[in-house]
Amino acid sequence: MKRFWDRIFSLDHESSIWVEEEDLGKEVVFFYERQRYVTKIPQDLQGMTTLYLKGYGKTFRNRTGDFILHVWLNRGQDNGKSLWLSESSARRGTDKKLFTGEKLITMVIPPRSYHGLTIRLKGYGLEAATSPRAPTLKQKRRGNLYVKLCVYPDRTPPNYGSFDTLSTENMVFEGWVYRRFDEIVDKIGWSFFNVKPIQAELVADLFNESGWMSIFHTLVQHLNLDTLDIRLITSDSISNPGICQKRANIQDNKILGYYYQITINEKFLDNPFSIAAILAHELCHVVYAEHIDSTSMAGNVIKTDKRMLEDERSVDLLVFMFKIGEFQLRVAREKHLTLGYFNQEIFDRIQVIASKKLNSV
Repeated sequence: MKRFWDRIFSLDHESSIWVEEEDLGKEVVFFYERQRYVTKIPQDLQGMTTLYLKGYGKTFRNRTGDFILHVWLNRGQDNGKSLWLSESSARRGTDKKLFTGEKLITMVIPPRSYHGLTIRLKGYGLEAATSPRAPTLKQKRRGNLYVKLCVYPDRTPPNYGSFDTLSTENMVFEGWVYRRFDEIVDKIGWSFFNVKPIQAELVADLFNESGWMSIFHTLVQHLNLDTLDIRLITSDSISNPGICQKRANIQDNKILGYYYQITINEKFLDNPFSIAAILAHELCHVVYAEHIDSTSMAGNVIKTDKRMLEDERSVDLLVFMFKIGEFQLRVAREKHLTLGYFNQEIFDRIQVIASKKLNSV
């Protein structure tokens, strides 16, 4: 009841202040209408709290109000990021660029670093949370950025044993690889595959500095698909790692042209090599449709399961022919997951076969 009447008669003072972390658990001085006040700040303050200073309000007759003080803590929010680097870079120490979400910074990685090591960057986190109720703050504090190192092998050499050790099924697959390789080259020529391999370090640096979309743009350029309309979206509801679809641009019931829409499963977006492996496969679908078999993505063509599997495996082969199959191998080594339509043993052998045949030209 006292609180009610104090408010009715406007006996309470009310104000807001900001405090710093070093003020926690200590007495602070603040001023209101040229009057000096002192109060102790709770040690466990998180964000904002309201303190009621009994008897520090105005007095009317026999009533004295309180001072209602809203205390805001100027403490930023911590944030986390991952930074990818090779084993040799982690071992010797290096400088790596990292986009924090707001700006590009250069991180100094100390020698003898290792996978899982977390480095704290003081003051590189998020600003203190604000509210319309809070007073103006000249300088907002930032939290810390905690950077977890993701260390990957410098090389992922394929496991390539004797042909005699293969199962009968894998012998058949390998024969198909040699035959299909030659068919593709006869169809579009060797010049298509006169490209330099995309290295793991480039993909990791792109991911660190610009995010996963930069990997997409790099692969589009690598496959010489810049002139095509290719759109990329993400989804958390598709069952496959990725999907590539050819769609029509329709206006006034007329087809004005076509574009390719690639969808990537969101659960793979935290790993640059998973992203590269998935996008390499889906973009090679575009190459296959544009240069090898235009009916492969035609919506009006009824395809048997055998034909669809043939197309998918041809696309897998193209990935290695364009010298970007290494990422398929890396994902398999790290996650024990094959992002394609062959078993892991055949993918290892395709890497060797494609390398030998392309280097012999």
